[in-house]
Amino acid sequence: MTTVMAEMDLNTMIHNRKFVSAVLCLFLILGLTGGCDRRPQDAGDESLPESFRFMEIGVNTVVDADVLSKLNRTLGSEAVDRSSPISLEIKYKGFLKRYYPELAALDQQLNLNDVVRKEYPVTKLTFRYPQQGQSIFDYVELIHMNRSGHPLVIKTVAKREIPDLIQEVTEKFGTPQQISLADGEGTSLIWRQHQDAFIITRFAGRYGKPENYIMIVFTTRLRQLLQQEAEKSQQQKKQGGGSVFQ
Repeated sequence: MTTVMAEMDLNTMIHNRKFVSAVLCLFLILGLTGGCDRRPQDAGDESLPESFRFMEIGVNTVVDADVLSKLNRTLGSEAVDRSSPISLEIKYKGFLKRYYPELAALDQQLNLNDVVRKEYPVTKLTFRYPQQGQSIFDYVELIHMNRSGHPLVIKTVAKREIPDLIQEVTEKFGTPQQISLADGEGTSLIWRQHQDAFIITRFAGRYGKPENYIMIVFTTRLRQLLQQEAEKSQQQKKQGGGSVFQ
């Protein structure tokens, strides 16, 4: 009898250990699965002072599957580019140099070569066909870091006048700097907050249909990206130089 009970206890212990092992394995699998959307830590992960937002996307937002799903519901499907140049230009080349030289300087840092544009480890989401009736936009472009998921640049083109948006931003961030464009081309407004910039430029357009180009530039995030790329380039040079003499 004692022997039988010992065998039963032993079988129970083995069974329990297998059960515990199975549970631990399950939690491990769930943990790994849940961590698929977590990104490696880098300098771009640090929290920054909040500034401007587009559809609830701000400087500290992580553009993940949930955020993309919300965008899809309003803007429709997107084109995805996992490696892309970054341009801050508005409508045409030379606009920034003429009206916003500080942003033109940043754009020049991002694009040292005008012939071959540098591609960065960023994801560009482009929404070209926003759903009818649900969006005021004809075009939306969102660029975010691949590693941290934080946004860098948001560009949109509005298909109608946007006085409510201008009023809302003004009430929250104050009176913008206003620039009259040359030759009656239109007007550009800029708000600045914690080094970030929010620009709304109204071009006269054709046939009495004005175009409103909107851009949010998360300047500190862009400078973080440039710093990371510079450090990576230096590291690659050191590794390349070392291999030659080994």
